[in-house]
Amino acid sequence: MFDRQPEADGEKRSRLFEDIFIILCILSLWPTILHWRHPFFEYLLYVALTGLIVIFFRRLKRFRQARDDLKD
Repeated sequence: MFDRQPEADGEKRSRLFEDIFIILCILSLWPTILHWRHPFFEYLLYVALTGLIVIFFRRLKRFRQARDDLKD
């Protein structure tokens, strides 16, 4: 039905890493929820935010690519 080739092994690992990172980012919110005060936790939140922004743009690029592939 679709002429879709199997995903490359590197792409699967990349998506798995992104999913794991998103889960870790959710867990990094708990020190803030529990009102634990330490500079490390604030640094951790900025790292999580930066990583989530990178993942957002990577996935946006993949969605655009998939849309363009469907048009062809």
